[in-house]
Amino acid sequence: MEKASYFKIGLFIIVGTIIAVIGIVALGVGTIFEKKVWIETYVDESVQGLDIGSAVKFRGVSVGKVEQISLTSAEYNTQRRYIMLRIGLTSQMFQFPLADAGGPAFKSEVDKGLRVRLASAGLTGGAYIEADYQDPARNPPLEIDWQPRYPYIPSARSKITQLADSMDRILSNIEKIDAARLVEGVEKSLATITKVAEGANFDALGKQANAFLAEIRDSNRQFRDLIASGDIKSAVADAAAAAKSTREIMSGAEKPIKQVLADLPQASEKISELMKRLDTISADLPDSSNQLQQTLRRLNRLLAGQQQEIRTTLDNLRVITENLKELSEDSKKYPSQVIFGAPPPPSGVMSR
Repeated sequence: MEKASYFKIGLFIIVGTIIAVIGIVALGVGTIFEKKVWIETYVDESVQGLDIGSAVKFRGVSVGKVEQISLTSAEYNTQRRYIMLRIGLTSQMFQFPLADAGGPAFKSEVDKGLRVRLASAGLTGGAYIEADYQDPARNPPLEIDWQPRYPYIPSARSKITQLADSMDRILSNIEKIDAARLVEGVEKSLATITKVAEGANFDALGKQANAFLAEIRDSNRQFRDLIASGDIKSAVADAAAAAKSTREIMSGAEKPIKQVLADLPQASEKISELMKRLDTISADLPDSSNQLQQTLRRLNRLLAGQQQEIRTTLDNLRVITENLKELSEDSKKYPSQVIFGAPPPPSGVMSR
């Protein structure tokens, strides 16, 4: 009986151990054989609270873990005092292929603003790496003088560091303020106000205020009387009549105005055609002027060459004109001579 009990206990322990080993392997086999891609980044600030194994998240989703934390001077030949972080990323967590990390698609995402930065895990003091897209202009990559061993994602300054820098700037500006001079100016202002208050004649000011209020009441009463008078009512009636007349005039002028507006496009087209014709005529004016000048020059040369003949012709025309004049006078005195011949010789009696 005792041997059978020992056998059952031993068998139970062996079976439980085998089941535990199988469970551990089943739960951890995914992590063991999970394909990861290593990347690295460099941080120019303290990484207090960040440890190996810290989570790496992309917009709150876990995408990997921190695998190595070191100084850049321990890994590369450089004098720059950056903190080097090597991260193991799961290849299925991004739309671009991490297997080809460093390729065109990966570089394109970096150019679009893919950055990693240190983030606080809360009140515990722990930290993790947050990956997200930032403004590339406000978060330029750090200057490096070596070739990274793994694909490189630039880092951005953490919010804690940005807040600390802002507080430092505010405190620095506060330190620049001359507090003693500011307090002295306030004291002088208070002293001046006190002197003015002590020297003020409040009785006279009260009397002036009462007189001012009395004037306001009197003006208000006059204004009410003016409104209640018939002149205001008459003026309002006249204004209403004038407005009515204006509306009637506008109603009567509406149709002609619409007609004018309707004729405007046609008139505009005619004006455009006229302008085109004027442009054509203006363009032809130089040619016409040149032709006229050439004609005048030719006529001048012709007249200069035939000047003697023209003078002779004019003399002949003058002689012919004189002959015609004499013939006309003779025809008036002796009409028969023009028709029948020479006139009869004069008689002796007439000659005596």
